[in-house]
Amino acid sequence: MTTWAERLRSTFPGRVRTGPEVAAAPAWDLYAHPREVPAAILSARDVADVRAAVRFAGEHDIALSIRGGGHSGAGFAAVADGLMLDLSGLREVHVDPQRRIAWADPGATWGDYDAATQRHGLASTGGIVSSTGVAGLTLGGGVGALRGLHGLAVDNLRGADVVLADGTVTRADADHEPELYWALRGGGGNFGVAVRLEFALHPVSGVTTGLLVWPLDRAQRVAAAFRARADELPDDTVADLVFKRDDGGEPVIVVIPRAVGGAAEVPLIDDLRRVATPVADTVAPRSYTESQRFLDEGARWRQRVYWNTTTLRHLDEEVVGVLADHARSAPSAASAINVEHYHGAISRADPASTAVGFRHARYNVFVEAKWDDPAADAENRAWSRELVAALEPHSAGGAYVNYLPRDADQARIRSAYGARNHDRLRAVKAAYDPANLLRGNQNIQPADHIGR
Repeated sequence: MTTWAERLRSTFPGRVRTGPEVAAAPAWDLYAHPREVPAAILSARDVADVRAAVRFAGEHDIALSIRGGGHSGAGFAAVADGLMLDLSGLREVHVDPQRRIAWADPGATWGDYDAATQRHGLASTGGIVSSTGVAGLTLGGGVGALRGLHGLAVDNLRGADVVLADGTVTRADADHEPELYWALRGGGGNFGVAVRLEFALHPVSGVTTGLLVWPLDRAQRVAAAFRARADELPDDTVADLVFKRDDGGEPVIVVIPRAVGGAAEVPLIDDLRRVATPVADTVAPRSYTESQRFLDEGARWRQRVYWNTTTLRHLDEEVVGVLADHARSAPSAASAINVEHYHGAISRADPASTAVGFRHARYNVFVEAKWDDPAADAENRAWSRELVAALEPHSAGGAYVNYLPRDADQARIRSAYGARNHDRLRAVKAAYDPANLLRGNQNIQPADHIGR
């Protein structure tokens, strides 16, 4: 009997991997999720291939996953025994510097995007690791170094060309399919396959950034100095705090400031240097492209990960204590707890303008459990869950869906968006993907849909 994978191979000669070829294929996900191995991988060469693949999956009731340009911490690039549509070969970026607009293909990474836009001294809010995919990060919201000045990636998204679940193509923007446009900005890959994304660009040159590192026993002092400046930070300056271990295995607290414009003097940085002398200090003016990739080595390919997240109302001494204690107790020395501070454009935008549900939070915690030994899966995942549970009394509600784990249930997904946004997203899903074909994601189930 001919299998669907064999039929697919005959339909797309030379572009389909099956069986042992799947395991031998180049790494298709930044992180290792060995239980989720697709039955076939189709490497798309154009939009026609995308349309045909989507129709094929729908006609044969095949679980479909989308592999964009970069990583997926939750492992959504693959679904067990399903069809992976690999878009990584479609990675062109076109720039109109006069109109300050850029168009990105679905396989482009932020490294591709930043290189193209910076030739003209322009940029959009994007990922801070260059291997991150433009489409995946954007559709989930898109937190980046320009968030204070220009908001989230979705706030810069002017429109998208989308292959819908029936294989047709539509344009979604403020004037065409406005409900779909709203849902794409934060609702992830639930409503179609974005095959071209259009962004607004802004003049950006240098960034003063780097790492300020202290022993973890200085965490309360460093956090207090940060809090004292946080509410008065200008839009051009953002900062993250990281609780982790250094290369020697010692617990540390790290501050990563980013002052857009490459200012020689940044009050936040000066205050932090005064409150306690860092044991390492790499903060310096850098080009924008350099500032966007200096953390790349921390995103190692084929590492096992479990991402998790929660928002915070505040960063008081109790919260800092919880973060420090869990940094010390992490089963893996590679794990990290990142605390993002939100202010400026990301917070001023109308909450109803996009589907994201975390703009109101002052802080966001991104838990990166990272390890190598499969035998350590359970303890590392448990550590991540326990930290989020310990921070729950301090949560501001909502969540950044790009950081949610793969096993987030429907109640947590609803909470991440908020009830009003989630109900609206379910209505959009029912209109554009009523059969829930595109379910390899933080899934928005169609209104009145019975779970599959």
